[in-house]
Formats: sequence, C-alpha cells, structure tokens
Amino acid sequence: MGKRLLMLIIVALFLFSGGVDGFLEAPLDKQFNYTMEPVSVQGGEITDGRDLRKIRWGKHPEFERIVLDIYEGAYFEKGPVVPVPCHFVVEYEYYPFRFTITLNGIRARNAEYRAFPESSIIEETYLIPYLDDSGIKFGIALKGPVEFEVFELHNPGRIVIDMRENPVKLDLPEVYSLRTATGLGVEDLGHLQEIMLGLDSDNPRIIMADDGKLFFEEGYYSTEEKAIQRKDEITSSVEGVEFFIEKRGPASVPQ
Repeated sequence: MGKRLLMLIIVALFLFSGGVDGFLEAPLDKQFNYTMEPVSVQGGEITDGRDLRKIRWGKHPEFERIVLDIYEGAYFEKGPVVPVPCHFVVEYEYYPFRFTITLNGIRARNAEYRAFPESSIIEETYLIPYLDDSGIKFGIALKGPVEFEVFELHNPGRIVIDMRENPVKLDLPEVYSLRTATGLGVEDLGHLQEIMLGLDSDNPRIIMADDGKLFFEEGYYSTEEKAIQRKDEITSSVEGVEFFIEKRGPASVPQ
C-alpha cells in the first residue's frame, strides 16, 4: 500500500464533453507549478480507517490555501495523525468554477463545511452525496476562475490546494445544462449518478445552486438542440424525475 502508483500524465484541451481531461500525479510539497486547465490530480495511498478531521483555509501574500488534515479514525473514534494522506482525487471544473475532492478510505467525518466570507476566491465548501461508506466527496465553490496547484505532505499527512485568481481572460461560451430542480434526496441524487453513468453520460454531476440546495446535472452541451436531443434519449429511462435545460455561463451560479 505504501508504494505510489505510477499515473499517466495527460494534458488535453477542455472540450464540450464537459469532463476532466487531464490526469496528474500530486507531487510532494509545493512546486510553484500552477495550472488553469480542468484536470484531475491524484495522490496519497490506498488505505482505510481514515478521518477527514479538518478543512483549513489560509491567506498568503500570493495565493490562498486549503489544507485537508487526515487522521486515523472510524465513525466516532478519533485517532492520531497519519504519516501519508489517504488516496485522493482533486478535480477542477468549469460551469460553474469549483473543485471537487474525493477521499477514499474515509470512515470518520469530523470536518466542518462552511462558507469563507473572508476569501476573495472561495465561496464555500459543501458535501456531495457519495454512495460509499468508505469514502467522502465534497465541493469547493469558487467565485471565478483560478490558477492552482495540488500537492501532498507527509509526516503529517496532508492534502494541499493552493489557488490564486486567474489573470488570463477566458473566452468561454455559454452552455446548456440538462439538469433537475433542487430538492431531491441524498439517495436519489446518488442513484441518478449511477443511472446516468450506465446511460453513457459524459459528466454527470451533483452541484449546489444559489439557494444552497443540491441538484443533479446529466451534462452540459454546446447547443440547446443537443441538450434537447439528450433529454429525449434519457427521459424514458428515468421515472419520476423531471429534467429541464438551463443556459449558463462559465461563472454563472446555477439557479
């Protein structure tokens, strides 16, 4: 388990398929190597019995930082800090701009999820339904596009995301989101994700709307016609859930 997995590094252009196109291995310690691409960064070790104890925020002169403190722990038991963080995946997304973090081997969930009014970059953190009792997923809603880097620390085991405002103007078009209304239950949202993966959806996601409630997005499309066509394809496979199309810009907060 202590042996790090070798991962293929792929840096691709961001396409309307809407997903994360690149895969990077998280380095040890800060490299000052920022990216603005929608990529996935993976690291840590495959293990179990871990606790996401804290989500810490800090402001530095040139960037803002999120630190995830990983400890041993199971359910209501709190153990010591671990030398190497659990396996993790950090994804940077557009429409809206956010990070999603998936932690594997998590059995205790003592971290607090909150807004960051003192931050000029981060709006808030929020849990995302994840139908796995040995893992956890949460989102970091951003106020706009960022440059970022992700790295891990050992002894103690920590996951770090450094970010700063992106100085490059992103000329991104509006898209058409195929989504549900807010208000679905946690299990319904999780099951929709599984169903849509079975229907070959490119990028099914659970997102927070401007009212703080979650909704399910099947995907987003470059034209309204493509979104309508996809809606017609999936309607017969999902009973009791109504989908509609929302036109959205890259930084628009879903309604």
